[in-house]
Amino acid sequence: MADKIDYHQTVDYSQADPAKVLAQQEGLATASNMPYGFREVSGTRGESGYVFQMGDSYGALVQEGLGSKSLITQAVYAKTGVSYFGAVAQDTVACIINDLVSVGATPVVLNAYWSASSYEWLTDHTLTTDFIKGWRAACDLSGVVWGGGETQSLSGVVAPGSLEFAGSAFGVIQDKKRLISGDNLHSGDAIVLIEASGVHANGISLVREIAGKLPDGYQTKLADGSTYGETALIPTHLYAKLVEALFTANVDVHYLSNITGHGWRKLMRATPEFTYRMHTVTPVHEIFNFIAEKSGNDEIDMYGNFNMGAGYAVYVPAADAEKVVEVAKAQNLQAWTAGVVETGPKQVIIEPNGITFAGDTLEVR
Repeated sequence: MADKIDYHQTVDYSQADPAKVLAQQEGLATASNMPYGFREVSGTRGESGYVFQMGDSYGALVQEGLGSKSLITQAVYAKTGVSYFGAVAQDTVACIINDLVSVGATPVVLNAYWSASSYEWLTDHTLTTDFIKGWRAACDLSGVVWGGGETQSLSGVVAPGSLEFAGSAFGVIQDKKRLISGDNLHSGDAIVLIEASGVHANGISLVREIAGKLPDGYQTKLADGSTYGETALIPTHLYAKLVEALFTANVDVHYLSNITGHGWRKLMRATPEFTYRMHTVTPVHEIFNFIAEKSGNDEIDMYGNFNMGAGYAVYVPAADAEKVVEVAKAQNLQAWTAGVVETGPKQVIIEPNGITFAGDTLEVR
């Protein structure tokens, strides 16, 4: 077992969460500034997408960023000449779109935000072609228009050689009954977990920290024969078409959670007080076993910070759970009826692993 590398030494959410809560409070104080009779939809502030009433429909807005996964892409490219920039473009779009659809919105327009210390990176034809075409492909997979964006040269702000990828998206909930918020949750609802493709774009600071301590870095072989770098760079699943298919199949979706930072703690993202009892865990990708081994992190650390094979959670009446699994299968995604919402204190109980996360470990509101 390796000496423990504490995830919170690289990313400490306890440092950021209080500021996020304050920002939400101050943001709420501006709600009356909205023009044209538009108004904030009560109970949705703090969800993955900001929702407001816009005439006969709702609008939804998301701003998100990739984080530091681009650094892995750059390191692998520099060492091997193999470009994964199309994949990391999909990761960035997924960060935005997977949040947007979690409130029930249909994506309409997505804008890009790319920054670096200079424009030099744009002169690398392989890098930029793969990235731009990958961005377009991810938009097509999500059914969203790429409207434009901003490309900045920020010398002295962004570290030399680093690339920051982010963006925003606007969506519409045309049928107001499709609005997804925690107010829809009920005791007895089933929790269906949808597969992740790998680490997605969270926990990357720890992934990078481990690579820096390995003699072969990202070229280190995993037990399945793949390299650490290529496995870490498997692109994030896009869940927009899955969500649309659930509505088309008349599934009564009560809540959706994009399992990103905070890992399985995100299962209790909704505001109401419920216990989320998980009786089944998803198959764990080999890279998570590798991360745990090399970092010395135990299961509590891993499930508290990584998706551990579950990228999205769908909360539905128990009678609809099997239909969710079938719809996911039609979208080439594995799904498992894995838990139940219960009356009780806010907590996530992962029974097979003997893990409980109390509500105060997820201070995002």
